[in-house]
Amino acid sequence: MIAKPEPSSPAVDAALAVLRAHGPLTSEDWAEMLADAGHGPAPELLETVELLDDPSLVVLVDGRRALIDTLLEGRVFTHRVGDREIASGLLHAEPDLAPLVLSVVAAEGGPVRALFPDYDADELDALGVADADLPDGAVLHVGTDALRGFSDGDVLAVRVRGGALDLSAVDGALEPADLRAAFDRVIGEDNADNLETVVWQLLADDADLFVRPTVPLGELIDAAGYDREGSYLAAHGFDFAAHHFASHIAMVARENDLHPDEVNAVISFVDLVAEVTVDGLDLDAATLRVASDPEAFAGLEDPAAAGAALDVVGGFEEDQMPALYTAALAIADRAPRRVKASGHWLAGMAADSLGDVREAERHFEDAAAMNEEWTPALFELAQIASDRGDAQRGLSLLSRIDGGDTERLHAVLQRFAPADHPELGRNDRCWCGSGRKYKVCHLGKTDATLDDRAHWLYEKAALYAQSTSLFDLVFALADLRADGLDGEDAAARAFEDPLVLDAALFEGGLFALFVARRGMLLPADELDLAGRWLLARRSVHEVVAADGAAATLRDLRTGESVDVTCAQPLAVGDVVCARVVPTGERTQILGGAVPVPASRRDDLLAVLSADTVEPEDVIVRLADI
Repeated sequence: MIAKPEPSSPAVDAALAVLRAHGPLTSEDWAEMLADAGHGPAPELLETVELLDDPSLVVLVDGRRALIDTLLEGRVFTHRVGDREIASGLLHAEPDLAPLVLSVVAAEGGPVRALFPDYDADELDALGVADADLPDGAVLHVGTDALRGFSDGDVLAVRVRGGALDLSAVDGALEPADLRAAFDRVIGEDNADNLETVVWQLLADDADLFVRPTVPLGELIDAAGYDREGSYLAAHGFDFAAHHFASHIAMVARENDLHPDEVNAVISFVDLVAEVTVDGLDLDAATLRVASDPEAFAGLEDPAAAGAALDVVGGFEEDQMPALYTAALAIADRAPRRVKASGHWLAGMAADSLGDVREAERHFEDAAAMNEEWTPALFELAQIASDRGDAQRGLSLLSRIDGGDTERLHAVLQRFAPADHPELGRNDRCWCGSGRKYKVCHLGKTDATLDDRAHWLYEKAALYAQSTSLFDLVFALADLRADGLDGEDAAARAFEDPLVLDAALFEGGLFALFVARRGMLLPADELDLAGRWLLARRSVHEVVAADGAAATLRDLRTGESVDVTCAQPLAVGDVVCARVVPTGERTQILGGAVPVPASRRDDLLAVLSADTVEPEDVIVRLADI
C-alpha cells in the first residue's frame, strides 16, 4: 500500500502543480497525467492522489478534484453589508460569501481570517462581538478599516486576485444571473447538496460565471426557486428533515455494516419512537403497533442493528429517551422472540439514561437470559458489577464475551480482584480484623484500601463517560486538543491525554452525571469520596517540597498547602495545573498535572477562578501552554 504523502513532499508538490495547471480532474485522469510526466506508475499514483490531503483541495459534485485558489481566481461575489458587520469588521459569510471561506482557511496567515463561533469564541469575544450578533456558520474578519465609508445596505464586492481577497464598493448596477437551470442540473429536483460544493461545481463548469459583480448569491438562490437550510441547498419545498434522516441512516448503516433488512428494522423502530413521541402512544398502543407487524422489527436481532437504532434515536435534537423506553418495552413484549433481547437491551439503555439504573440492570439481565451470548447486555452488567465493587462477577461476565479479556474494563477488574484466602472458611472470622464472619465481610470483595480504590472509582466514571451515549463531549474535547498537536497521530494522542478525560468528567459535568445515575451502586465509602471530589476545583499549584512520589503543593489561588501523592515526578519550584483530591488516608493528583510557565500563571488562575469553568476553556488554555 502507498503511504499517505507528507504535505510538503516532492510528490505532493508535483501532484498539486498538475492539478493547478489542468484541473479540475478525476482521480484517474490526474494519476495518468502524473504518470505521463514521469512521476511513476499510474496505479500507484492513483492511490497517492486519492490519499492526498491538502487544505486547498476540494471535491466537486461530479467527483472531480480541484484546487480552491484556481477555481476562485478572478471571481467576484457580492454582499449587502449591515450595520453590525461594519462596526465589527466581520462579514457574515453565509450564504453570499460561503464559497470563499475555504480559500481564506487555506491561505493561513492572510489579512482576512475565517472565524467560526463554535471554535473561535475567545477571539470573537475579544472583538466585542456578542453571541446574539453572530450568524450560523463562519464570519470573515476583514477589519473595520476595510469597511470604512460603507453604510447599511451598501453592496460590497469581494474579488479573488492572486489568491487574496480584494474588497471594493459596487457603485453601478449589478448584473443579473439566472441560476435555476444550473442548480437543477447540479443538484436535481429531489436532492440537496452543500452550497459551497454546488457553487464550486458551477465555477468549474462556467468560466464566465461570477466574473463581474452580480446580485448577491443569497438573492440569486431565492430567485432560482431554491431554499437553504444551514449549508444545504435544495429546490423549494424540499423535505430537509427527511433528507438528513436518510443521510444519517445511510451513514449508520455503513458504519455498522448493516444488511437491508436490518436497515429497514432500524427505520421501523425509529418510526415507532417518533409515533410514541408525536402521537402520544402509551405502552399498550405501542405494543399493538408492534403486534400488527412484528416482522418489521426482526432485523433488530443483531446487536449491531440494535446499537444503530440507539445511535439514530440518540442523534435526535430533543430528548427521546422516554419514547425510546416505551418503544423498546413494546419490542421486548411483542416482537419475534429472537428480537426480545434487543428490546430489553434498548429498554435498559433508555432506563439508565433516565436515571433508573436498577431498572436498567433488570432489563440487561432479561436480555442476557433471552440470549446468553448477547454481548452488549453482558458488558453493561459487567460495568454495573464493577460500579458495585464486585470484581469477581464483572470478570465472570466478561469471560462470556468473545474477546472480553482484551477490554479495558477487564484489566481494571483484574487489578482489584479479591485475593484468595483458602485458609478461611465462610464462617471464620475475617482476616481484616473486623470481627465479622468472612462470608459477610471480605468474601468475594477486594482487599484494596480506599486510597487504591480511588483509582477504580476514577476508572468507573471514565468508562461511563466514554459510553456511546455520552462520548460526544469527550470526542469534541479530544478534537479540540488535537488542533494543538502536530503529526498524523495527533488525534490518537489527544484521546490519550489525561487532561481531555479529566476536563470532560469534571468541568464538563460527566462525573456529576455518573454520581447521579450510578451513585446508588457505589460502595458507601466510594460514594462519600465521589461527593468530596465534586467539591475539588482545578487550580495552579507550586511545588514547595518533593520526595519521590510525595510532594507538598501550595495552591496559588487559595494559598493553602497540601501533601500529595503523584504518579508523575515533581520537583521543588515546579508550577503545575491539577486537581488535587482526597482519596482516603492520602491526597492525590488524578487526571494529570500540566506544567505552567510563569508568564501564563495569572491568566490561567483568572480562568480557573471564574464561577463557571467550561471544559473547552481548560483544554484551550492548557493545550496552548
